[in-house]
Amino acid sequence: MNQRFKRLLIATLAFGMLPIGSAISSESSAAAAVKPAVTAAAAVNPAASPATASSAVANTAFKQVLAGSYYSLALRNDGTVWAWGRNLLGEIGVLQQNAVSTIAAPVRLPKLSGIAAIATNGGGMNVGLKSDGTVWEWGSIAGLKASPRDSALPAQVPGLANVAAVTALNGAGVALTGSGKLLIWSHDAATGKAAVVPVAGTYKWNRLISCGDVAFALDDTGGVWGLGARREPDGGVTLVQPFKLKGIPAMKQISAYANYGQMYGVDRSGGAWTWKLSANAYYQGSKPGPASVSGKPSRLYPQLKAKEIQAGGYGILLTEGGDVWTIGKGPTGKSGQVKGLSGIASIASGYYHNLALDAKGRVWGWGADNWNETGSLRPHGDGMMYAPALIQTPINVYVDGKLLVSAFPARIDNGSVSVPMKAVLQALGGSFSFSSDYKTTILYKGTTAVLHPDDNLAEVNGAQVGLPPIVRGFTGVSMIPAGLLKLLGVHASWDAKLGELRLVSA
Repeated sequence: MNQRFKRLLIATLAFGMLPIGSAISSESSAAAAVKPAVTAAAAVNPAASPATASSAVANTAFKQVLAGSYYSLALRNDGTVWAWGRNLLGEIGVLQQNAVSTIAAPVRLPKLSGIAAIATNGGGMNVGLKSDGTVWEWGSIAGLKASPRDSALPAQVPGLANVAAVTALNGAGVALTGSGKLLIWSHDAATGKAAVVPVAGTYKWNRLISCGDVAFALDDTGGVWGLGARREPDGGVTLVQPFKLKGIPAMKQISAYANYGQMYGVDRSGGAWTWKLSANAYYQGSKPGPASVSGKPSRLYPQLKAKEIQAGGYGILLTEGGDVWTIGKGPTGKSGQVKGLSGIASIASGYYHNLALDAKGRVWGWGADNWNETGSLRPHGDGMMYAPALIQTPINVYVDGKLLVSAFPARIDNGSVSVPMKAVLQALGGSFSFSSDYKTTILYKGTTAVLHPDDNLAEVNGAQVGLPPIVRGFTGVSMIPAGLLKLLGVHASWDAKLGELRLVSA
């Protein structure tokens, strides 16, 4: 054993195998825990001023969350999009061919930057509006899927520009331009090419939401409008011209849930309402027509002043004071105010799980978690997250200053960062192999590490070392501790505030 490696090994063992991660529950304790083991954040970018560092931290805050059917999406201030949860049908949009059915920690979507807003149909088709007015789509998209195991990576929708609002329906997308023009796009079932069809007229709408085959919007007076785009069995799309719903108070925010035809809204004085859409020709007939309101709208929680309401399998309401309330019994079986949440800025409701975005830009999840859709590690084995918990730390990995693009996220286990082995070693120029006894051998610039499958041990150039307890097999990919990379000669530094792991090859 050479003297350089011996000194490194002794130092590593003295610091408990370099706990590069940070405790999710406490930034201050995390920062203190990693100080002896990793390069300080200032050393990553010594030229950064306090103002620059503060600005960078602000960019890592989230500004929008969406909850689909068993999966979740979140948009950061820096224009990047992150996703987690079920990927059975390619909902996440990170793999062209789905090797795994779930992504159990936030993963950054490739090719997306400068995104100003995101939307989803809840069933797997997702869209993003870029700050330059272009539209991008990804996920499980009708007309683009070659097989049930394929999905669409993020790609720009051709023919759309100067877009101000966008949403996704079950078989099509809807875009509203800055000049008030409505555009519908869908993909040809045979070729997969996108076709954009304009809708006659000009519309002064200020937002779009999805409800199955219908998009709804608000006008400047608080009126609620609908627009239909139903995908037919032959792959074609039948359009329904814009129609206005009658008998509803002027609204400032609306939400809808496709499965039950249920809509919700907040009026201009903060009152929360719900109403049912009629099961008319639009849903049942061969010649679809406008939807309408069935009966009269009814008030929800009249004692509360609402800011936002979101429909879902279990809907939720956000008050002006930043508290969250369930609509009826929530996914945990309880009704009323959701305990453990305060200072909430925005909410989202999925099929059986909910999300909340607080004023600091942090995302909380609770409810059903069979597909890791709440974004955190549930403490129970029954598939439920009963109390809201912060999602796992979203992590950017940089290798020699370049962002690592991987369908699989880095994560934190017991205070240690682990990384997807194949993607990181390829980026560093290393290699690995598996033996018949399930040991993993890693080669990197003359150093060999052998990982044992059943314990937290490794042999580095023949010397046995202890590894931090991480989940080796994570969402279908082999993970290794970032501390092991240090033993191989890679310089690794962790910035807890920015959620950045920087790896520099030897």
